Amino acid sequence: MPATAEVPRLRQRLSTTAWLLVLAVSLLGFGFVASRPTAPPERPLTGGALAAQHAIDALASPGPRATALDLLPADFTAVTGVVPTVLRARDGTVRAAHPDGGCSAPWGDDDTEWDYGVPCKAHDLGYDLLRYADKIGQPLPASARAALDNRLTADMHATCHLNPMGSPGTCQVVASLYAAGLWLNSWHQRWGPPVGDPIGPLFTGVAAIGCLLIFRLRGWLSVRRRGRPSRRTEAARAGVESPWVTLGVAGLVTLISGESVIALARWAGANGAWLWPFTWLVQLAPVFFFAGGRANAVGWHEVRESGGGYRQYLAHRASWLLRPALVFVAVAVIVPMALELLGIPDGTNNAVVRIALHPLWLLAVYLLTVVATPAMLVLQRRAAKTTALCLLGFIVLAELGATWLGSPVPRYLAAFGLALLAQQLAFGRVPGRRTLVTGAVAGAAGLALLCTVGGADPNLLGTPGAPPALAANAVPLVLLGTIQLSVLALLAKPLSALASRPALGSAVRFALRAPMSLYLGFLAAMLLVVALVYLPDSPIDAVAWLSRPRTLTALAMLAAPALIVFWWFERHSDGYAPLHLSRPEGWLAYAATALGIGFATLGLFGFALTRFGGDGGATLLGMPLDPVQNLIQLLLGVFLLHTARIGTSAAASTWVVACLACVPALLEAADSYDADAITVIVHGVTAVFAVAAAASTLLTPRPVAGNT
Repeated sequence: MPATAEVPRLRQRLSTTAWLLVLAVSLLGFGFVASRPTAPPERPLTGGALAAQHAIDALASPGPRATALDLLPADFTAVTGVVPTVLRARDGTVRAAHPDGGCSAPWGDDDTEWDYGVPCKAHDLGYDLLRYADKIGQPLPASARAALDNRLTADMHATCHLNPMGSPGTCQVVASLYAAGLWLNSWHQRWGPPVGDPIGPLFTGVAAIGCLLIFRLRGWLSVRRRGRPSRRTEAARAGVESPWVTLGVAGLVTLISGESVIALARWAGANGAWLWPFTWLVQLAPVFFFAGGRANAVGWHEVRESGGGYRQYLAHRASWLLRPALVFVAVAVIVPMALELLGIPDGTNNAVVRIALHPLWLLAVYLLTVVATPAMLVLQRRAAKTTALCLLGFIVLAELGATWLGSPVPRYLAAFGLALLAQQLAFGRVPGRRTLVTGAVAGAAGLALLCTVGGADPNLLGTPGAPPALAANAVPLVLLGTIQLSVLALLAKPLSALASRPALGSAVRFALRAPMSLYLGFLAAMLLVVALVYLPDSPIDAVAWLSRPRTLTALAMLAAPALIVFWWFERHSDGYAPLHLSRPEGWLAYAATALGIGFATLGLFGFALTRFGGDGGATLLGMPLDPVQNLIQLLLGVFLLHTARIGTSAAASTWVVACLACVPALLEAADSYDADAITVIVHGVTAVFAVAAAASTLLTPRPVAGNT
């Protein structure tokens, strides 16, 4: 018996160690990727920048004389402070070099016993030229830094033949390690100008992310250790999927899958002018928001009938909703890296990232509809038609404002207006059959006129310039949504019978149970299909390309996280989030809910906008976009909503963690790394409030549930 008792304890320790190790590695990888700067724009080179490019070309092709010295810009020394020299390399070539340069290593300059010194000093002079071009406002293309790195890699390996020092094999290994570090550093800086990275704020940000994840994941791990629900519990919850949940899941799956098929067809050379009928069939964003509105209304009434209020409703709905949001952190990191490894062109790369992050936009807009649901229900009871007409007018004005102002912001507002309008229609009663037929016919006629006489783009999925949440302009989508909702209402009985089938119910339950794993698996399959589009023509070359380490690594980058997420978390879940009407209630619970909603919204939209260096200089509500800060905001929102849901918002630890989560942004402000007044105000006020809240919990002891 004693031996039997020790086995689960040992397994628990090993399991905890394993997930902490995965968490640490994931955080380091996230911090490294998230800190990549924006790629410098490529422009025609003139003057000193053009001379710098010619000098780098000479450094990359050394010969019997140091021709790079003759090609240096006239003001090179004045701008950089570097006085170049001439050195002879072991292979007999003469190099222009930085006299004080050397082979950089974590412990300092180390030319090694095989003496890589001259190539490293020539390489340092090339980096000085990259910095020079950046200082005069004309950064050189990525190919310049890549040429310098390739030259140094070749020189180091050649040195192992020219000066083996009795250990040529060891020399080759060291040269490969130096080359790997060189490539990794250049990749991290997107082959732009060599710069110093802000390590302090980055490490504190990663530490804050780890702290928030540990506090939140320990609850998920406790569920994992308790094992799967009993068969009786599963049977009791087998019917929780209402037809509206089924409709919402089906709409979202059809929308994302259809958008992927359309994009793949365009990449394969299909004529985009003939794809518009398919876009009308799979563009189900109005249906998704309609079904979500019914689910929001049901959730609000459930909370009210159970004796809860707005705080419990928000904490429950938003906390459950934000669980899959964390997978988009992995998506935003992994997808661009995987596409880069596959060698996919930039245009296709951007399209794939847009499709991959489309559910994130839908989730962010849907979160706002969750917040607005109680107020919109009141308006529905008092002035249903007036509210719907006002929302319709708001959408039209927002679209016109986007045209007049040339700004994308009004289109974001139009997308939110459409989501509210679809939700508002879900709150009302189903009209009569004649009204539904009239609505479908009127919507079809209006959409046809808008696309022909009005000159609107008939492609309603992946429209250029459209709000990302909809991937189409809002006005034609209102008409399409009118057709779709009218037809769905006319076919309500057969669709309800279809939704009640056990096979479909099982599929919906599995989608609710493992949304993150399914989505990551879908993206891995999509990347494979994208790769097939760009395969070499020869079958032998195609098989060789698919079996390359780079290709396999790119596919594993999505498949491995999907397996980890499913195995450690989602295989023990049943997709059901029980309602917690926790006590005690107080001002801290309301504060945690309000701050949680605010920070989660900032994090969601921030991730959708930033794309990890894709939009340099962009802001959200005046705050600069930064992947590390966006993740902290998202996790802080998830954490605070979870504490409000389970009744631990009055614990001192809750507010200590919230205060620590604000430190990285304040450190950036102190170090002047892209911080501004709004960032300081938001995080500073939150940190001060968190300290006061933690102090109040210590001064006024109260019973608090365990924070899991």
